[in-house]
Amino acid sequence: MSQSDDSPALQEPRLAKRLLREQLRLAKRELAQDERDKQSAKICQRLLGSHLWKENQSVLLYFPLPTEVDIKLLIEKGLDSGKTISLPRFEPRTKRYEIGSINGLEDVVEGAFGVSEPSPDCPEIDPKQLDLGIVPGVGFDALGTRLGRGGGYYDRLLQGLTATVCGVCFREQVLPRIPEEAHDIKMDWIATPDGWLINGST
Repeated sequence: MSQSDDSPALQEPRLAKRLLREQLRLAKRELAQDERDKQSAKICQRLLGSHLWKENQSVLLYFPLPTEVDIKLLIEKGLDSGKTISLPRFEPRTKRYEIGSINGLEDVVEGAFGVSEPSPDCPEIDPKQLDLGIVPGVGFDALGTRLGRGGGYYDRLLQGLTATVCGVCFREQVLPRIPEEAHDIKMDWIATPDGWLINGST
């Protein structure tokens, strides 16, 4: 999946990203469920043991799709420890994601694109109130570049954050380089099952 720096694909970021998404989707589909579970557990434990998690109170998480890193343990541990836990919620009128705070998993309902999200009754959170955002992606590289699904919805959500942003990914999602576009939001941290791709715990 590596690309040379002067390849035609990297000179055309949009095309390169589309090709990388196809490759990574195939790689993720080939991952056995028990391997997904093992890698997800390692990522969650890495985060739970970090000062990044311990020192931040208001945390944006996400409810995972079957092929994404499963961070439901972080949702549960965060709620149990009294953190303010919020998740993205798609607003059809504006076609943008907003942030909804939850008090428990019973507040989560199926929303847009088949993604679980806070119910409409959950209060909206100002992005500037967040201390930490933990986000999924299709792929990541060691420069902090995140490859999203292609709709730009998550990038627009992240643009409103002043919080520290941490990506999470399976080892199969780590790339040598991801081509960048102007709207891409860089990660401050990236947690993998094997360690920190950028930054790290102290």
